[in-house]
Amino acid sequence: MMPPTAPTSATGTKLSSERLWLRPYTQEMAPAFWELLHQNRQRLLADFPDRTAAVQSLPDAQNRIRVYHSQFKAGDLYSFGIWRKETEELIGDITLRRLARGKPYAEVGYYLGAQAEGQGYASEALKALIKFSFQELRMESVNLRCAHDNHRSQRVAERCGFTYFKTYMPEEPDSTHTPRRPILVYRLKKEDARAALRW
Repeated sequence: MMPPTAPTSATGTKLSSERLWLRPYTQEMAPAFWELLHQNRQRLLADFPDRTAAVQSLPDAQNRIRVYHSQFKAGDLYSFGIWRKETEELIGDITLRRLARGKPYAEVGYYLGAQAEGQGYASEALKALIKFSFQELRMESVNLRCAHDNHRSQRVAERCGFTYFKTYMPEEPDSTHTPRRPILVYRLKKEDARAALRW
């Protein structure tokens, strides 16, 4: 018997991999979205200060999903919940943001709940989003940023075909006053031979 299907968005865009669904957020997903952030708030604070600051309650989660829906329709930001097919559990979040409106260059960001890390889900979700980026959105390149001490994300980037591009230091501390850390930027271009191997 198949598990119940989590709701899909009005956009109809739903990405699939072997073990995962990537679904645009709907209001029905707000409790799961809120719970994922609430349970992982402290560990996500350093890398996702804006997200953790913006979603402090269930109404905040509902408001954030309304913003995501508008951004998705406008083509500025594509936000997906990462759901395990086997259990229909929300285990993470992955987004693709255009670096400039109407331009074919984007940046991907993601996080997983603590219980889902170390099982290959990040690489699997990233590969599905890369396929969507290049085949459906006609992107020419996708960047991925991670802190210099986030070795797990660096390995995910390299496993998915990204190559190191540059390192920079953020100019200003964020609103949470988290100490600044060097940021590594990885890049994958559609023309790269590695990109075609992702699907």
